Amino acid sequence: MPRLIARELMDDDTTSGDDALWRGSLHDLARVNRLLGGRRCLRLELDRIEPPPRTILDVATGGADLPAFMLDHLRSRGIAATCVAVDRSPKVLAIAAGRVSGRDDIRLQQADATSLPFADKSFDLATIVLAFHHFDGDAAVAVLRELARVAKTVIVNDLRRSMLAYAFAKYAFPLFTRNKFTLADGPMSVLRAYTPQEVSALARNAGWTRVAVRNYPGYRMALVGGTA
Repeated sequence: MPRLIARELMDDDTTSGDDALWRGSLHDLARVNRLLGGRRCLRLELDRIEPPPRTILDVATGGADLPAFMLDHLRSRGIAATCVAVDRSPKVLAIAAGRVSGRDDIRLQQADATSLPFADKSFDLATIVLAFHHFDGDAAVAVLRELARVAKTVIVNDLRRSMLAYAFAKYAFPLFTRNKFTLADGPMSVLRAYTPQEVSALARNAGWTRVAVRNYPGYRMALVGGTA
């Protein structure tokens, strides 16, 4: 099953859809992470890291549901951490601001995943969840290189491409949402997703010296490693 190179509706935040559609789709993404294994994958990978991370960068943060989840999980283990959550879209960051309002452990900032405005090894951990498949070719390698540059450890939490995952997204998503972004972009995201072998090769092309890929239920996988 070849990987699809295409654009999704949420790749363009200037012309596609009003604020209500964007807010609804980000809400759907948070539900997907909560119910279909995204949070579980992230929690298990977080718990593998020793010592536990205290400074986190979340790239392409979307609605910022996962920074809040990670920090709350670490706090439940007695670990105080902070997160800088970045996204390239001012519209998305405005929506995320409502979710993290009142939290002093999360800071939102506009930034491009291919050119992060942070010094080398500024963070213990960098994460990117359900967004890596939006990058193709040289851009995908650039993202992995930047993540490993600014953080000691990187977790890429994304979909695994397969026909079963595509069929699930196409036929199950209409059962719980009517958001046109989710219905269009969900199945396409699966077709744009990488396989474990592909992400491993991309990480090595990006100069990673530590590369591990683990599969999770819900058609998810975690690419973990870096250069430190």
